[in-house]
Amino acid sequence: MVGSGTIRVSPKPERVWALLAVLAGLLVILIEIPAALLSEGTYSFVRQSISHLGVTGCGEWSVADAPIEVCSPAHPLVNGSSILGGSILAVIALVWHDWIAPTVWGRCGSFLLAGGGLLLVGTGMVPADIDPTLHAVFGFGGAAVQNLGLLAAGIAMSRWPEKRWIGPAEFGGLTVGFGALGFAGTLLMAAPEGWNLPVGIIERVAAYPFFVWFVLTGWKQLRDAAKRRRELAEGR
Repeated sequence: MVGSGTIRVSPKPERVWALLAVLAGLLVILIEIPAALLSEGTYSFVRQSISHLGVTGCGEWSVADAPIEVCSPAHPLVNGSSILGGSILAVIALVWHDWIAPTVWGRCGSFLLAGGGLLLVGTGMVPADIDPTLHAVFGFGGAAVQNLGLLAAGIAMSRWPEKRWIGPAEFGGLTVGFGALGFAGTLLMAAPEGWNLPVGIIERVAAYPFFVWFVLTGWKQLRDAAKRRRELAEGR
C-alpha cells in the first residue's frame, strides 16, 4: 500500500533489492582493504585519498606538500566496484522512493541518492590519474549529492506519520544524522591545503554515510521481511 510507505513490489523482489543494497554498500567500502594491502609501498587510510587506490599508473602524488609514491595494482577492483556498486545503488534508490516516503521530500531524496550513485560510477570510469579535474568533480559532486539525498530522505521519513525504528533510533533522525555528518565531511574536503587535514579520514567521513545507510536500510528491510514471514507462518 502506498499510504503506509511500503515498496510497491512483491515480497521476493523487495528482499532481492534489500540484499543487493547490503552487498553493494559493503563492496564499495571493503574493497579498499585488499586494495590497500596490495598497494606498492605503504598506503595510509589517514593521509591518502581513496582515489589513490584507483589510479591506473604508478608515480608521485603530492600529499600535504610531501611527494608520495602511489601505485595500486588492484585499481581494476576498486574502479570496478565503484561502477558496479554505484549503478546498483542508483537503481535501488529509485525503487525505494515510496519506501522512503510517498511525498515530495521522499522523491527528492530518492532522486538525489540515485544521482549520487551515478556520480560514484563516474569516479570509477574516470580515475584520478586519467583526468584529475573530472574525477574531482565526480568525487566532490557525488559526496555533496549523496549527503543532500540523505538529508532529504531523513526529513521525509521524520515527517511521515508512520515512524520506523532501528534499535532505539528513529530511522528518519538517524538518516538526517548520516547526511549531516557526510555533508560536514564534504565541506571539509574543500578546505585549504594549508589546514593539513587528514585527507583520508575526511574523504571517508564524506563518503561512507551513503554506503552505511544503504547497508542498514537493506538489513532493516530483510529483517522486516523475515518478521512478516514468521507472522504469516503463525497465522497472524
